[in-house]
Amino acid sequence: MSIKKPIWQQPWGYAESFIISFGILSIGYGLEWMLPKTPSTLIFPINLILGSCFFILLILSHFLFRKTKTHAFLSSIPLTISLVSVLSILVIIMGILPQIPSPQNGLVQKLGLNQMTGSYPFLMINLLLLIVLGLVSLKKTFPFKLKNWGFVCSHWGLWIVIFAGGLGSGDLRRLKMDVFENKMEWRSYDDQNRFYEMPLAIKLKDFKIDEFNPKLAVVENESGELYEAQKPSMIMIEKGLACDLQSWKVEIEEFYVNSGRAGDRYYKLSDFGAAPAAKVQVVSSQNDTLRGWISCGSFNRPHESLKLDDNFSLVMTVPEPKRFSSDVTFITPDGKKRDEVLEVNKPVSVNGWKIYQLSYDDKMGRYSDKSILEVVRDPWQPYVYLGIFMMMIGAIYMFWKGREKINTDVS
Repeated sequence: MSIKKPIWQQPWGYAESFIISFGILSIGYGLEWMLPKTPSTLIFPINLILGSCFFILLILSHFLFRKTKTHAFLSSIPLTISLVSVLSILVIIMGILPQIPSPQNGLVQKLGLNQMTGSYPFLMINLLLLIVLGLVSLKKTFPFKLKNWGFVCSHWGLWIVIFAGGLGSGDLRRLKMDVFENKMEWRSYDDQNRFYEMPLAIKLKDFKIDEFNPKLAVVENESGELYEAQKPSMIMIEKGLACDLQSWKVEIEEFYVNSGRAGDRYYKLSDFGAAPAAKVQVVSSQNDTLRGWISCGSFNRPHESLKLDDNFSLVMTVPEPKRFSSDVTFITPDGKKRDEVLEVNKPVSVNGWKIYQLSYDDKMGRYSDKSILEVVRDPWQPYVYLGIFMMMIGAIYMFWKGREKINTDVS
């Protein structure tokens, strides 16, 4: 018959580990509730100095207290699992709640749940996890045994990811730039519209956008909301299209990607601000037939819809972008010029900054002469990637050794 060990009796196990982990989490939320919210000041070189001191103290603690019960508990599996579990809960909350600043002062804001990575509970759990992972890794590193190198590599990799990711958050800069065609821009701005001078200038030579054809849709006359009684609720317009949309049969008799209205109809027109338009024939379920023009309009032309009955109207939606890009020239302080094409999800690196194609003036649509770029600088990112690479190498090695051991046992 097994005898249940009283809680808080050495050696401490899972019960004590989870109590301590959730206790630290509670203290963190208490601090978050009571203390004023202040911006992080851990930027270079302060973060590097504090990080170096922390690492040195961790090594000294390992060699000075490695034979104590405290060291044994801090480097134990139960405490590691409990901290990882608590951190996983925080990460799940981050995935559920939008992580954006808010002027409101509700429970979510007071507990820092909308800015988790800068909250006290998140930082305290990560700090303790760094201590635990560091002591576990040091225990396997000194004395070093070749058979343990996969474990050491993967654990130090995880430690580097958490360490570099935490310290580097203060040095991360994520800004936006509005650049206009044939103009040079060197200023960026943050979410609070504070402006910063960049160590490079960008000239937009040309902004290009390709669009899908607009779509047919039925909206409610009173609310203007999309009517979705049946699927599909929207159908892409093509010349000669005949389709069933909700309870109406719709046929496209004429369709122009670029057009302008003259008199009682639209004509094909290649002019600045020309908008898509279509002549439609609509047959209702009572076999009533309607004909008319619809257009989504543009920044300088009104939209036009076809009233189906007292409750619904047929409309043309604004075309969705298929692809947009910016032909730009980068000018660095040393006078060098570099021509590049920026596209979505295809950033370009210049002088330690990554420049992304983010958006454009959606009110102007295809006629936009403004390109919105995102400029990002994260000097600690290479170290995070190094840690991830070490984790992958260590995990692959341990997986391979495990399969080798199984095969040896079977044979």
